[in-house]
Amino acid sequence: MIDYIAIITIRLLSLFSKWIEHNTINNVLEFVKSFEHLLLVLTVVAFFLIIIYMTMKQLKKLPKFYVIEIEDIYGKKTVVDGLRTNFTTFAAAKSYAHFYSDLYGEQYKFRIVGRNRILNYPHSHAP
Repeated sequence: MIDYIAIITIRLLSLFSKWIEHNTINNVLEFVKSFEHLLLVLTVVAFFLIIIYMTMKQLKKLPKFYVIEIEDIYGKKTVVDGLRTNFTTFAAAKSYAHFYSDLYGEQYKFRIVGRNRILNYPHSHAP
């Protein structure tokens, strides 16, 4: 009699476990798979946001202005009248520095310096 009850209990537990596996575990696994896709998308979005943040942070560190500093043959800083020395882009400053170097040869050395503000604008001399 106890063997009969044990066999029935085991068969009922077997049917119950198959029912749970079929109805519950499969649904849970499908639910988890949808979160896998969501987690993958969120990871990609987070990666791109971090890259954008790092790029913006690096761009903020770049100078806002570029100044051509002029040195004479003795290494002293000097000002040459009529030369444009303040620029907003590095490419323009480099182009002008190269042009001035070709124009003046060994008489002056031209160096590009990045600044966050224009310090010695030639037209702002006090009387």
